[in-house]
Amino acid sequence: MLLSDYIDVGKYFEDNGVFDPVLDNDNGFFINILRLKTAKTHEFQESYQRINDLFRKIIKLLDRAEKKNISDIFFRQALTLFDFSEVNGIGLGFSEKAPGSGFGPQLSKRVIETAYDIVKAGITDPEFFQLLPLFQNDVGPDRLSDMIATIILPDIEAYTKRVYMECGIDEVKYPDKKFVGSYMLNPYRKHEILLLPIEILHKLPIAKSWEEIDSVVTENNIIRSVMNQQVAEEWSKYSASLKKQYLREKVFTDSNTCQYVVDEYKKEELDLYNPEDRIEYLLEKIWQRIAKLDMSWKTKLQIEAIDSKAAALEIMEYFKQWVENNKGWEVIQDASSRNREKILQRIIHLSGLCYIEKNNLDMSCEPDEGRGPADFKVSRGQDKTLIEVKLSSNSQYLHGYEVQVEEYGKAENTDKLVYVLVDVGNPLKVKKLKELHEQNIRQGKKVLELIIIDSTSKESASRA
Repeated sequence: MLLSDYIDVGKYFEDNGVFDPVLDNDNGFFINILRLKTAKTHEFQESYQRINDLFRKIIKLLDRAEKKNISDIFFRQALTLFDFSEVNGIGLGFSEKAPGSGFGPQLSKRVIETAYDIVKAGITDPEFFQLLPLFQNDVGPDRLSDMIATIILPDIEAYTKRVYMECGIDEVKYPDKKFVGSYMLNPYRKHEILLLPIEILHKLPIAKSWEEIDSVVTENNIIRSVMNQQVAEEWSKYSASLKKQYLREKVFTDSNTCQYVVDEYKKEELDLYNPEDRIEYLLEKIWQRIAKLDMSWKTKLQIEAIDSKAAALEIMEYFKQWVENNKGWEVIQDASSRNREKILQRIIHLSGLCYIEKNNLDMSCEPDEGRGPADFKVSRGQDKTLIEVKLSSNSQYLHGYEVQVEEYGKAENTDKLVYVLVDVGNPLKVKKLKELHEQNIRQGKKVLELIIIDSTSKESASRA
């Protein structure tokens, strides 16, 4: 359930750059400090400075501290300032931690102990705190995002209140919704709904504790340039904790090296990120759009037994009707070419699940029985039908028809095969495939079922 659908605000979020959160699940994004640095949304224009001001205070305290433990008053005060819980209302991350866990006292103490070493090495730039996931165990970009959200919570609240006011989100307009103070309550997560502008978000790596540090080090010119060849060769043999230990001891507590890394980091820029580039989030939005279109075919679900091939053909016929006659082509055309085929497969799977369940069948997505996976298998016991879907933009579209599906059929021990070509604007390819199919029929060859779906852009009826 997207917030925009829950409160029915139409395209306001989309038109005004407001992130539209999924309410019943975490959204796989995080607040990125580099995006805050160039934020245009006025509530967040001072956020970057707010973050650095806090870390400057911590650095000054650590600089005055004489011991790396809580018996030193300055160290203790620095530790007190480094106190961040999870801001649950924004719904970011992947729910790896218990709600509100944030950093916790033990992790905070380890971070401040490391920060003490870095400050004593002569580094006073507050930006080194932004690089925590590189050298501190148990700190990944999701936890770093929690830290940022806690510091800039006043800015998040101010932005949320403005959007609420502009949309009229209050107890008067929504008497059936629950509110906590000024904020609407998330009905699934039982905490307030806070809002963020898309411009400050970025994708969140799914690595559980940023063990994808390998790619960070090997792809980041700044870090790689300060590692000698010997270390680079041994790097793959290190455990995740040893890798962070190496960076902590050899890079971040060496004054010259650390200063170089921080200086180069401060020059970094990060392009605006489109949340719809993340397939899982885009599918949530697509499914909401599907649900709003004419889905009267759902009333035609059969109760009597139907074999797998008839079911597969009927599912694809419903999908064809949705694409060609219910503006489904817009969803396909709007998807980026990089993700389009994967998104197409997910939509077919989603749209077929209700039919499959009603008819006591099974529909698996990309089953793999040996010679690579077909896109779909519709089955009931040993009655199996395979469906292969290709976009007309795919260079392997003919190979898929002539070879691929047959190989999948042999692996699954079935001759019930369906090949679907979705035309995204390649008429010559469509013509070539049709001619090949008709030629095979004339020659008396056994042919698989061919379905061609037109998903090219279409004018409205009035314009036509």
